[in-house]
Amino acid sequence: MTLWKKNSKAAQQKSSAPSEKFRELKKEIAVMRKQGEPPTKDPRTFSQYLCDLCATPHPVTGLRQCVLCGRWACDACWKDDYYTCKSCAGLIRIHSLMGRE
Repeated sequence: MTLWKKNSKAAQQKSSAPSEKFRELKKEIAVMRKQGEPPTKDPRTFSQYLCDLCATPHPVTGLRQCVLCGRWACDACWKDDYYTCKSCAGLIRIHSLMGRE
């Protein structure tokens, strides 16, 4: 006797489709830094770090790490739509335009 419903094959395929698309996207994006690796310190200052995309100095609180490539990005180089840097957001956008989202 089972106390829960078994998932149908259609439900299993729907749930695995987004994860497959994410894996495919991850294969195309080169990892620049490992998650949790600190940003590059600005050699001209003691307390600021460099944005990996535009190379401008910012305090560490002004930078965010991209979940796909690991780059540290400032607010100007960040896309909140996908919670990624502009570089990875562009690839996501290309995939969505091609229908591979």
